[in-house]
Amino acid sequence: MDRRTFIGATGIGVGVTGCLDTNRTDSAGGNGTDNGPESRGSDDVATGSDEGHTGPTESSNDTAGSPDDSSEADAEPEESDDPGDKATKSKRDVAFDSCTRATVTGSFEDGDVALASTGFYDDGLYGNTLLEDGVVFGDDVDAPFSGTVVFEIADDSNVRERPRDGEIVIGIPDYGSDGTVISSLTTRRADYERVTPTHENPHAGNCLSDLEADSADATLEGG
Repeated sequence: MDRRTFIGATGIGVGVTGCLDTNRTDSAGGNGTDNGPESRGSDDVATGSDEGHTGPTESSNDTAGSPDDSSEADAEPEESDDPGDKATKSKRDVAFDSCTRATVTGSFEDGDVALASTGFYDDGLYGNTLLEDGVVFGDDVDAPFSGTVVFEIADDSNVRERPRDGEIVIGIPDYGSDGTVISSLTTRRADYERVTPTHENPHAGNCLSDLEADSADATLEGG
């Protein structure tokens, strides 16, 4: 059953395939979002961290004649019940080894996620998928888990657990006849709920441009 959707506008949704269009908006995410920094060469291995950034905190200035300040200072900060927010306490290392392989290494608790989005070309048409391939820990695989989650383009969609190697290997099907690129990874629960990437593949722009050129050449030869 073909899970791709051939429509005129990009569809946004968790675990659904995006649109196919002849005109691609160049972006590392492959889903119409801005890359930010320029893409590096495809031979470089891009690495990142899933360690969260905390915002500035207010500091109470004790002044004479302000007895209420002490009660505010003694107040305990609220803890979030969202498992994804706990990423600030456990560092995860992310690497994009190539156009078709990426890894995230660290500790994952019940409710944490590791999902991939892709961009691809099929018979000259560009398309993408959003959070289509991956796992929710505790639902799809056992939790807690400490090790490496490997994403790679494969012949079909599959999830293989390798306890001895400390790995979970997620096979991503080749959605496009002209090739598929891992455009981003989503590893924070909050990003999963917003259907946005946590880490974008900095090689994706170059990878998709190469696929576009190959697709155009194949179309001319076939025509």
